[in-house]
Amino acid sequence: MTAFHIHINLSLYFRWMLLLNQVQEMSIMAKVLFSGFFVAMAIALPSSALADPSSDRIQALNRQRLIETNRCQGCNLQNTDLNGLKLIGADLNKANLQGANLRSVDLRGANLQEANLTYSDLSYADLRLANFSQANLQGANLSNTHLLEASFRQSNLQESNLTDTYADGYVDPFTSVRQFVDLEGANLLKANLTNAKLGFANLEGANLSEGNLVDAYLENASLINTNLTNAKLCNTTLQDGAVNNQNCR
Repeated sequence: MTAFHIHINLSLYFRWMLLLNQVQEMSIMAKVLFSGFFVAMAIALPSSALADPSSDRIQALNRQRLIETNRCQGCNLQNTDLNGLKLIGADLNKANLQGANLRSVDLRGANLQEANLTYSDLSYADLRLANFSQANLQGANLSNTHLLEASFRQSNLQESNLTDTYADGYVDPFTSVRQFVDLEGANLLKANLTNAKLGFANLEGANLSEGNLVDAYLENASLINTNLTNAKLCNTTLQDGAVNNQNCR
């Protein structure tokens, strides 16, 4: 073989090796691009698209079970739509109702002890005689609800919305029994109680610090050891019937 042929063969060899390297590099880049594409797709997809369908099925079955039996103790009803249902006397003890739609639901006499109702919508619901003792209602919407004789003992109502709630208690003229909403020991830190009607309410030991009590009505309410630190009082009727305007600006 001549020196010329050797030079040609070496040249072809090096070109071939360079091409192989380029193909390999392109393959690696392709893998990276595809990996990046799928990661981007996963990030862009809404959480609902990635949700476990079996979980949705369980929640749907639990909803049907509640409607048929009026009980669903400790069951998962997270983000479930229960709008407008009649659940009088329902047993939802320790149920997970986080983010659930309970708007306009009739829950009179229902048991929701230790239930998780964080960020749920209970607006316009009838909650008379319902038991929410030790329930977690942080960030929940309870605006325009009827709360007379409901119990929220030791419940967490931090940053909840109780605007225009009605629980104006009274003393029965025949039995002398006091009718009221029980909020003893409840955590109402930064809660909004604008225009809430809470006459005769039991707020003993409750935390109302930094709460909004503008136009709230608390005549004859029990405020023993109630924490009102930095609460906003403006046109607020306190337990003695006096109107407090100290924070009107």
